[in-house]
Amino acid sequence: MPVVVGIRFKDSGKTYYFDPNGLESLAQGDYVIVETVRGPEMAKVAHPPRLVDPEVIVGELKPVLRRAELADFERLRQLNSRQDEVLARCAEKVQEHGLPMRLVKAEYSFDGSRLTFYFTAEKRVDFRALVRDLARTFRTRIELRQIGPRDEAKLLGGIGPCGRLLCCATFLPDYARVSIKMAKDQDLPLNPTKISGVCGRLLCCLSYEHEQYVAVKSRMPRKGAWVQTPDGPGEVVGVNVLRETVIVALASTGLQEEFLPAHIQEATRHVGDVARSRNAEGITPAARMRAERQERRADQGRPSEKRLLRDSINNPDVLEALAWLEEGVEDAPLDLLDEEALNLISDDQPAPRSSSGRPTAEQQAKRPPDRADDLAVFLSQETPQSPDPSKPASPQRPRRRRRRNT
Repeated sequence: MPVVVGIRFKDSGKTYYFDPNGLESLAQGDYVIVETVRGPEMAKVAHPPRLVDPEVIVGELKPVLRRAELADFERLRQLNSRQDEVLARCAEKVQEHGLPMRLVKAEYSFDGSRLTFYFTAEKRVDFRALVRDLARTFRTRIELRQIGPRDEAKLLGGIGPCGRLLCCATFLPDYARVSIKMAKDQDLPLNPTKISGVCGRLLCCLSYEHEQYVAVKSRMPRKGAWVQTPDGPGEVVGVNVLRETVIVALASTGLQEEFLPAHIQEATRHVGDVARSRNAEGITPAARMRAERQERRADQGRPSEKRLLRDSINNPDVLEALAWLEEGVEDAPLDLLDEEALNLISDDQPAPRSSSGRPTAEQQAKRPPDRADDLAVFLSQETPQSPDPSKPASPQRPRRRRRRNT
């Protein structure tokens, strides 16, 4: 594994790996001169020399030339002292060319061979003519870079709403991905002036504690939910993530009290145990309603007496005889029935009663016998043995067959 040293060109910049080139005694915070694609540059050691995996290294390792000396610091100071003058001259050239751009900062390279101007603009700007004019003015290589609002705040620095130096200008190497959802999860006011930084974008610090807020809220009841507390049921009106407590408005008194999630869980478990025990005893409204539903289902499933009677008779001749009896036909084919069927027919056909409620003698005489062995005697009494030839024969009534309901 190769030995590398971590180098940063700015305090809030990214860390790049360089070859120590034999300087094993480098410590964190030391200033060195390193070789880059733009020439030699002064940088600070972020990590001392150490072994890393080859997969971590991207591209070719540039060497560390030497340690920085006092003369190097003096040279860099003289170059930076000319920034105000250079920016003023460049602003004049921009105004002459009429370009919609605003200059932010000017930087010289370590050896003074390159001058870089940073500017902001709403759209892309064609500055090719301006570059040629600036090259003739400063007699050096000119670079113009268009940056965004966040990069502008990082280059210029400043103090944030919290009263501290900007994170992007001190220690934040990459810009954090922030969204309005992070502000909602942390119960922050959705006011642009409250959640925006000096760059006009959302605060980068919104992402610092977002995971903690989401993890804590996942273990606590949501706002607007009804919970059981040691003082009775109530509605959750607030959640304090830092203290990990829940603010509940009690239903009995309307007062707002603060409870720990453990207390709410214990109260909920106790109420659930009491409810289950009462439900098992059958003294709760739910248990009563369940018993009533079961009774109704049992009544609906139990068939009626008439249905039981018809289901018990499977002989089609019995059904036909029943149809004849319902129509009052005297010559019903009762000789096809057995004793049990005759009993069912006699029970199903109530005889008319007198005014006193008892059947008359004539009705008792015409009533079919209850026993099958007396059926022949009954039929011989009602049916003549031989027809009288002197009387005209009455037309025989056709047998009607009643249709069964299937």
